[in-house]
Amino acid sequence: MSPEGAQLEFLELIDGLEQLVIESRRLPVGGNLVVDRRRLLDLIDQLRLAIPADLRQAQQILEARAQIIDDAHLSARRTMERAEQERARLIEEHAITRAAEERAQQLLMDAEARARQIVAEADATAAAHLSEAAEATRQELENLNRYTREVLLRLDRLLTQLQGSVRENLEQLDREQN
Repeated sequence: MSPEGAQLEFLELIDGLEQLVIESRRLPVGGNLVVDRRRLLDLIDQLRLAIPADLRQAQQILEARAQIIDDAHLSARRTMERAEQERARLIEEHAITRAAEERAQQLLMDAEARARQIVAEADATAAAHLSEAAEATRQELENLNRYTREVLLRLDRLLTQLQGSVRENLEQLDREQN
């Protein structure tokens, strides 16, 4: 759907919400309104469907980022558990205890470093996708603003023409009466 079409659809849906509120009955106490729930929920569903793909994509990117970070944390935990198990096994075998502890410590540090690296990569990937989505959304908003400006300028020209036509007709009526 074109940006202009998306904007018009949003505006129409907002107009529909406004009309629903205007048509709602006012309760005698407190000033609250009785709103047709079915119509309101229908309009909300339509608004959800009209959300630009860029915003949905940004949400998916955020969800993917969270999943990548969760996976990185899980991977790091598993690596740390394996390192701890390796450390315990080496100590149990009484094979060069000091070397085993150093190796286990190194595995833990490597696992932590790898976990930090995975999280940093996930953050960088998510930030890049989020940046792309933000740029696309900014472009969409610019396009919508340009389209709105064009529509308002056309409406202004039409109103000016209509005003000129009304003045001419009034002047003609005045001339005919005089």
